[in-house]
Amino acid sequence: MHGAECISSNSAVDLWARLALPAAAPEPHAEPVDAPGLRLALSLLAEGVLTGHADRSRGANARAVPSAGAVYPYEFAVLALENGEPTAFRVDVDRRVCARVAAGAPVAAALDASLLAIPEDGGALVLILTRPWLSMRKYGDRGYLYAQLDAGHAAGSLALTATGRGAAGVLRLRFPREPLSELLETDENCRQIHSAFLVRADSSDDEWTGWTVHDATDREMRGPVWRSWLESACWDSLVDWPENPDSPSPRTTSAPLARIRAGRQLPEEKRGLGAAAGWPELIRTRASSKAFTGEPVSAEAVWRAVSALSTPLETDLPDVSSLSATLVVRATTEPGQDAVYRLDTGERQAVPLPSDDEVARACMQQRALAGAAAVLLLHVPRGSLAGTNPPGHGGSLRELTFRCGVLGQLLYLGANRASVGVTGVGGFDTPLWRTLAGLPEGDEILYALLLGSLDDSGVKLDRLAMAYAQNER
Repeated sequence: MHGAECISSNSAVDLWARLALPAAAPEPHAEPVDAPGLRLALSLLAEGVLTGHADRSRGANARAVPSAGAVYPYEFAVLALENGEPTAFRVDVDRRVCARVAAGAPVAAALDASLLAIPEDGGALVLILTRPWLSMRKYGDRGYLYAQLDAGHAAGSLALTATGRGAAGVLRLRFPREPLSELLETDENCRQIHSAFLVRADSSDDEWTGWTVHDATDREMRGPVWRSWLESACWDSLVDWPENPDSPSPRTTSAPLARIRAGRQLPEEKRGLGAAAGWPELIRTRASSKAFTGEPVSAEAVWRAVSALSTPLETDLPDVSSLSATLVVRATTEPGQDAVYRLDTGERQAVPLPSDDEVARACMQQRALAGAAAVLLLHVPRGSLAGTNPPGHGGSLRELTFRCGVLGQLLYLGANRASVGVTGVGGFDTPLWRTLAGLPEGDEILYALLLGSLDDSGVKLDRLAMAYAQNER
């Protein structure tokens, strides 16, 4: 009996060891910082990513960008000059805390090896890092896709915010990530570098209000890195996922992220997002629709929202992409406008339009979305995902989903400007949508976004504990 009691006692101790949290690492004192680029980056993150209107009831840290299940599976790092020395900071936007993690020669070497540089005259390099575990613990493997889409939304919002404030910036995806990953120890923390945003200084007077900066360059003072075995297992499962290599490209171009022939039904002055100076307000007040009433909306409003997809952004991506966009317009107030449109070719397809029941079924039985007036589908040939694209149409899954995420953010802002409800959906029945929209048989849908008459009384089931967006109970 004593032996059995001993085994039971040891098991209980082992169980508690797994349940207990590690001791918190000591937090150094906050200190003054002379780094204009860091101040610029933090103000852009606060304005373009952190503070939004959509979920203001959740508190001051509501987001200006949507996220599948509201998990926001990404973080940020900022590289800027501090007292003339290149310095790397890890940023926690929710707590408004920064940690200086490296400075001097190691940062300069990592930048050189990554073919990147800190913009001079008070600019900054902002890195977007995904933490796939946050999405995958709720949505399984498909959560990896959602994490990529969410990061695209955030990167696009950051760039649009900077442009709206008059700061020149460029989004970079094609650069070697290993040197900066080693510098920031991202693998050790189960993070991946997703993209980079290089922004030059603007003339605004950015405030430090609410932010603190700590020095964490002493590795021993940070304490041990702790992560659960669940996150480690998730991270290990990603190691064997191949991704098409992206050839590094310092060349940048200003162009839309997809070929969109939308808005031709509108006068010139009503196309796109309008003057860039108004973009920060659109970002601040954007909102995700929880449901649609089913009432028809103006066809002009739909096209005005969709025309935002033509907004050019400065990136290092190729001008040509395998990404296509199809718009299913099914409930507008004007006769003759309801149809299926291939936005990249301008073709209008004669196919039967989906019913409310079919829309709900194609969106994994989310009945609150059945009354959508229009549905935008972003899709690619299956060969693009397998790395067999034609020359010039290249791009990894990261690049393709980046395009989708940024286009999704643009549609949110376009819908806001057109006073139309909008929501993004990552869980959908691809074969059914392929049939309903007349898509090519070999195409895979990466993202679906719905437009319609807003119903504030609805509930987004994907924000509940269970992943209803994927029909899981």
